[in-house]
This record gives sequence, structure tokens and C-alpha cells, in this order.
Amino acid sequence: MKFLLAIGGKEYSQPTLDIGSRIARSFDAGLSVVYVGRKTKQIYDSGVQLAMDSLAKWEIYHPGVDVLQWAFEYLKESGFLKTDLSAADFDPKNLVGSGSRFRMVLPGSYGNDIDLILREGEIIDELRQELNEDEYFMTIIGGSKKRNMAHNLIQYLPTSIFVVQNYKRDITYKLLLLVDDSEATKRAIRFGATIAKQQKLFINMLTVSKKEGNNAGYERAAKAAAKLLKAQGVDFEQHTRIGDPVDTFIEFAGDDNILVMGVSSQSPLKKFFMGSKPIKTLQRANTPILIVR
Repeated sequence: MKFLLAIGGKEYSQPTLDIGSRIARSFDAGLSVVYVGRKTKQIYDSGVQLAMDSLAKWEIYHPGVDVLQWAFEYLKESGFLKTDLSAADFDPKNLVGSGSRFRMVLPGSYGNDIDLILREGEIIDELRQELNEDEYFMTIIGGSKKRNMAHNLIQYLPTSIFVVQNYKRDITYKLLLLVDDSEATKRAIRFGATIAKQQKLFINMLTVSKKEGNNAGYERAAKAAAKLLKAQGVDFEQHTRIGDPVDTFIEFAGDDNILVMGVSSQSPLKKFFMGSKPIKTLQRANTPILIVR
């Protein structure tokens, strides 16, 4: 299993690296860290015509290499990388490029734990291309205030998506597991149980119906979820509410629950015009959210 973790500048990416690497560790997953920067093609293809070898000789490295090095050192210090080689681990000259994709070659066994990737262009397009390079199960990315980002992440990325928005290390988070009768919810429950067990997090399991009355599908789903969580030995409480689902999700989550939900089964056309619960929840959530495919 392998996860793809997208970072921006050093200033905003520490929370994403922190919780993203811990989630990857929960699944004993490999990790590719990708930095997507603006195209700098003109540096190499314009009239200046400086070769990368010359740039390296003058210690002028490709933009974004410093961010990858910072991420590498962070993951070493956090314990994600368990190897303890004392040699020069990260050499900016070891950047191998192909098209708009660059990969940092790492020494020894580091290469078995992590890939460091640099890409240039529009972030969703570049993440889609990177996801074709390996069999990724999850994409982890920081939050964005751009209105279309939530729709584009869910619509165009083929993996489960963990959006690390407003994550604070000093908060003791719980998981808010959102349960309905969809097939994706079953996978979300298994993801949530694994994360809670490995990270020792409490689970709030929430089912929301739009109106009063029996909902046999939701009741069966909630019972199945409770049975799985008990089997995993995870501490949890079960909640039911009546009302608008998204409003209720956001209110219940507050600022100390990480939302976990399945992706919508609606058609892409319907989601485009009418939205979906995951898209609307992601757009309004004030805490990290995991959407499982």
C-alpha cells in the first residue's frame, strides 16, 4: 500500500506532513511526498540556456528542492524514516528529471520508505499524473480556500482523499465516522477503525436521517459498523440525529473531530450541478476530513 502526500511551502505544510505520515504509518504504507510548484521551464529553455549541471555546480538548485529537503529532514526527525545512515542523505544534485516530473534519488534503504517527487504545473493535473506512476490508495493534501478545489479533488482524483485543513497538534482529535447505507461507507468504517486503533483515537459514529421514521438501511449499516468497531477493540459512541445531513455533520464535528465518510455514489453530472454530501461537507468543514472511495 502506498500513499501520496502533497505539500506546498514549508510555512503551511508541517501539519499535512505530521498527520499525513502518521496516517500512512497506521496502514504500514509507503509514502511519496510530492511538491507541485509553478512551471519554471523558462529557466532552462530560454535564451539563458544554463544546463542543470552548471546550476548544481554553482549550488543553484531547482526551485522546490529546498522544500523536499525540508520534508525529508522532518520525516527523519519525526521517526517516520527508521534508517539511521549518517552519510549525506539528501543531495540536491541527485534530482532526476523526466518531462515535468523530477525524482530525488536517495541513498541506502531510504528509497524503500519514501519517494520525493517534484512536479511543475497545475496541482490537480499534476497529482492526477503522479497517481498514474504507482498504485496509490490515498492522496493527502492540505486544505485550500479555493471554491472549486473540493469539487476537483473528489471529482478528478481516483484515490481516497484526506484533506488536512485547520489541523492543530495541540488538539486531542476524535474520529467522526459518518455512517449511511452506501457501499463506500463500509470501506470508510474499515479505514476509520484502522486509524483509530493505531493512533488510539476515540470514534464518534453518527447517522443522520432527513426525517423521522424507520430507515432500515441506515439501521443495518449502523449495526454493522458497531459490530466491526467492537471486533477491532476500538472505543466508540453511537449517535443518531434528525435533520440536514451536512449541517449536522459540521455542527457535530466542531473543531476536534476528524470527519471520515464514504464518497458519493451519485453520477458525475448530478454531482456537478447539485453537489454531493462529501463535496458540501468538505467545502464547509473546519477540521480535517477523510473521504474514502
